[in-house]
Amino acid sequence: MPLKPIIAHGVQLFILLKGKLALGRYIECKCVAEACKVAEEMVRLGRAIGAAAFTRTVVDPDYDDGSEPVTLAIFGKVPPGLADQLPF
Repeated sequence: MPLKPIIAHGVQLFILLKGKLALGRYIECKCVAEACKVAEEMVRLGRAIGAAAFTRTVVDPDYDDGSEPVTLAIFGKVPPGLADQLPF
């Protein structure tokens, strides 16, 4: 029986570690609007130097099988090239 795809939304935080941009924690969200709001708030409140809201279709969560993440919005300082992945 085929698995039903799941649409996953989340926020990847970026922090400064020894003066360099590094991955922070990942926050799962319920919808696109929540992901964008959380990303913006985490940067605005100083909890991260940057944040990116993502959406992704996951076919099999046990094997992390699914589509590439689509960047919805970015806030603050993020790695080079991440803004190039925005869909607009």
